[in-house]
Formats: sequence, C-alpha cells, structure tokens
Amino acid sequence: MKKTVIKILTIALIFALGGCASLQKMVKNANQIKYDVTPNPLEMHAGKVPMSFTVTFPAKYFVKKAYLVVTPYLVSDIDGESEVAFRSQTFQGEKVKDNNPIINYKEGGSFHYSDTIAYQPIYRRSHLELRMNVSKGATGKKLTVATVRLAEGIITTPELVDDGLLVDNGAVTTGNGQKKGLLATVTPTVAKPQPREIQQNLTLYYPIQQSYLPKKEQRKPEVDTFLNKFEQFKNDASMQFLGIDIASYASPDGPIPLNHDLVQGRGNTANKFMGKKLEKAVSDVNNVIQRETTPDEDWAGFKKLVEQSNIQDKDLILRVLQMYNDPNVREQELKKMAEVWDVLKVDILPKLRRSEIYAKFKTRERTAQEYVNIAKTDPQSLDQQELFYAAQNASGADKEAIYKEYINRYPNDWRAYNNLGVYYLDNGQLDLAEQNFLKADQLDPNNPSVLNNLGVVYWTKGDLTKAKEYFLKAYNLSANNEAIGYNLGVIAIKESKYQKAVDYFGNKPSFNKALAQLLAGDPQSAENTINQVNNPNCAWLYYLKAVIAARLDKADDVYSNLQKAVSIKPDLKDYAKNDLEFRKYFDEDTFKTIVQ
Repeated sequence: MKKTVIKILTIALIFALGGCASLQKMVKNANQIKYDVTPNPLEMHAGKVPMSFTVTFPAKYFVKKAYLVVTPYLVSDIDGESEVAFRSQTFQGEKVKDNNPIINYKEGGSFHYSDTIAYQPIYRRSHLELRMNVSKGATGKKLTVATVRLAEGIITTPELVDDGLLVDNGAVTTGNGQKKGLLATVTPTVAKPQPREIQQNLTLYYPIQQSYLPKKEQRKPEVDTFLNKFEQFKNDASMQFLGIDIASYASPDGPIPLNHDLVQGRGNTANKFMGKKLEKAVSDVNNVIQRETTPDEDWAGFKKLVEQSNIQDKDLILRVLQMYNDPNVREQELKKMAEVWDVLKVDILPKLRRSEIYAKFKTRERTAQEYVNIAKTDPQSLDQQELFYAAQNASGADKEAIYKEYINRYPNDWRAYNNLGVYYLDNGQLDLAEQNFLKADQLDPNNPSVLNNLGVVYWTKGDLTKAKEYFLKAYNLSANNEAIGYNLGVIAIKESKYQKAVDYFGNKPSFNKALAQLLAGDPQSAENTINQVNNPNCAWLYYLKAVIAARLDKADDVYSNLQKAVSIKPDLKDYAKNDLEFRKYFDEDTFKTIVQ
C-alpha cells in the first residue's frame, strides 16, 4: 500500500515539475514575442487616450495548458508613481477548456488588442508598459513572463484648443472666478453717422382773425426752452448754424383775402419777435431769418389734425374734404353740420392759427469719442444711428449705460439687447447675458447672430450639448458667418474631427485653425496660417509655432519660438519639458537651457 502511494506522488511531482518547467520556458523565451503598437507615442483625442497593439507569439512557444494574462499600464514619468491599468486580456493554450483567445502551440498565433482610457495630465510624460504573467489553470501559481515598454508618453496637442481661445478671442471670468477662453460672439454695428441737419422748433399761436402775438404766447415756457437750446447749439463747436425759417398759417375759416393778410401779418410778427429774442445770439439775425411761402388757408394741416383726432364724425369730415376741392365750398359744407363745426372751432381750428419757427443746424464731422461724450451728457440730442454708434464705441460702464438708454428709446431693436448681452458676457455676467440674448431672440426669432451668442453663453456655463445645438441651428441659417464657423470648429477639435474643424474655420486665420490643420496632418498649412495671426504678446501663439516647427523638423524655429513663449509665460517651461511634441529635443542642451 505504501509503495502505491509513493508511486502516485512521484508521478504527480514529475508532472508538476514538467509543467513548471514548461512555464519557465515561456518566461525564458518571452523575448521571442513580437509587439506592434499604434500610435507611438500615444495620442489624446477628445479627452481620451486610445491604444492598440498586436501581440505575435512564435511557433512552439505557448504551452498547451497555460493561461497568459496581459495587462497594459500607463505609468507616469512625471512623478514616477502614478499608473493606470488598461483592460486585461487573457490568452489560453489549446488544451485549456475556457473561452479566451487560443494560441496554438505548434503554429503560434497573434492577437489584436485595443482599449481606451480617460486622459489625465499626470500622464503627459509617461510610458505604456505591458505586464504578462502565466499560470497553469486559472488559479495556479503565476510566473511573471515579461514587463515590456511599448510606447513613450502621450501627445496632447489637441488640448491647446482651449489656450487658442485666449489667443483668438481673449478670456472671460466665469461665475466661479476662473478665467476661461471665450468663443466668438457677434455684435451688429452701424456705420459712422454722417453730418445731418437738426431743427429746433417753436410754434406760436394767434387769436382768431388776428396777427398780433399775445403776451401769453411770448412768455410761455416753450419760448425759453427754444432759446436755451438754440444758444446751446449755437455755442457748440460741433454744430454749424444754418439759419432760421419762419412759416405762418391761417385756419381755413373766414374769407380768403383776410386769411391771406393774416398769413403775411403773422409772418411779420413772428419775424420781429424772433429777431428781438435772438439779436444777442446772432449778430446779423435779420439776414439769417427766411420766410417760407405757405398757402393762405392751411387745409393740409386741417386734414392732418382731423386724422389724428378722436372726433366722433372724423370720417364724415374727411369725406367732405375728399369730395370738394374748392375751399369756400368745403367751409360751407362743414358749417352746415353745426355740431361738427362747433367741435372743429374748439379742437382743430385754433391750432392752425400759428407761426412755425425752425432753427436749423448741421452737425459737423465727429469722432467716435465725441459721440460717446454726447451720449453720456445729452443722449436726447442724438438720433437712433448716432446713439447706437456711441454705444458700440463706448467702453466699460459707459457702454452698458448707453445701450440701456438706447433700449429705453428704441425697445424693439433686437441689436441693442444682443450687444448688451455680449457686454455682460465679456464681463462674466452670464445670467444677464442670457436674459438679453433671449429678449433679442424674442424680438427677432431665428436670428443667427443671437443664436450663436446664446450658444457661447451655454458653452461658458459648461452646457456643451446645448451650445452645439444653438451653433448648428445658427450655422444652418448663416453658413458663411465667421464667428459661427469658428465656434463649430472649436467643438470639432474637441470631438477630434480635425478636417471638419478646418472646413468650419473657413478662410480667416486663427490660432485654432492652425491647430486644426496641424492635427489634420498638414503642418505646412498650419505654419502658413499661424504666421498670419497677429497677437505678439501671447505666449501660446509662439508655443504653437514651436510645435509646428517640431513637426516640420525646423530645430532653429523650435528654439526661437519656444524661447519667446517662455519669456512671456515662464510656467510654460514645465509644460514644454513634458510635451512629447519636443521629444526629439529633450536631450539637446539648447532645449534644456530654455526649459530649465
């Protein structure tokens, strides 16, 4: 009985030692395994690091009852400690009863592996390491077959898109106090206003069938207001005085000869009154006052006042005017309607017995700052175009105040709400920006400029899905809008759709267009584009130039541009020394001097 037990143990030991020996052979011959990894270095795209490789096992290598577990690791070379594992893959020999890929002993075999992990900055300077262990049976003792260094680091150039926003559009301070690169906004503008004629008007009223000007009319507040404004304009160096026109009228009641004399008499009275009032302000006042010729009876003014009135028989009165052209017949027909005529004598006819005084000025050529100054002190003196022009050229709190003044006067103009929204966006007041853009959208639905700006707000708030939705809607309405195309190009870079980004950016040079061209595999076009971008004080501009030069093997340009970048922004030294774009230069003394 003892002999039998000893015999069984001996056989088991032989098999165990034989199995272990066969696994040791796999360890010994691990250098015969071939690996083909792509890409090398690894690359970050859309915030992810994809990796794939092919493992080829030679003939008569893989033990028939072996399990081989392969696990790729990304190991940081920045701190030398951090590591992250990709998905493990198990292979098995042909006599193992399991569901893993089988490697034939006699012929060998190969297997393609791919996986993706989220990008973390600690792995910018890192290496991809493949760790393999083998065992007989899933729970057997594991032997380390090999630890193989497959790839060096991660190219992270696509992340420069965010820094490119700083170059192209500047930064905005968000609600949490952090500065963030700004996407492109759209602010409609108006052309610089041309000199225009401005009139100061005064109306003087007369008693029925009289030419004299009552003391009450001479002393009414409107006269002082007119004179004060006249003096202000006359003394304004930006205003040119053109003269004064006086037009006098008579109401269409009474005999025509009498009304003719009344028009002449009222004109003389108004002329004398204004000459006396303005003799101190205008030395040759009698030479600058011109008399206008008017009809003896003001039927045109009569019709206008009736149309604007709430008189119950308005339509009947207007029908009489339409039916009869003879002024005497008109008057007779209206007087036949006694109640109507009584209303006209009170509400309409007194307003026609008048003289209209027009003081005429012309604005001189003004600078943008002059328009801003006027908008701050006397906005009512500016017309709509002038006030908008002042707002678009103002800065700081003045811009906000003038746009609000404009909105108060012209509440239905979407442009002012849109541009005020851009002001708030630039100052990090995202909720106020959104409110104004939504108001602009309400006034002018589906306006591509407004939709784009709403997209910028949602992007800045972190809602990228909603931002893209608005950008695409705007782009479908206005595909040639540079700002909209730019914003979609930025999103395309973040989605690693680099050629699509190039197409979106169009013909306008920008940092991010050059970046997209580089990432799409066209460094020469990228160089041509970046050389057209003018932002000489921005470190990231020179940094991208250095990266492009590295792709083009232009060492001198790498060094000169990198030197400019770090001189402006010294903390780029640490960024550059871990940037695999410069891996060819890591050991060069010039490079070390720049980044040390």
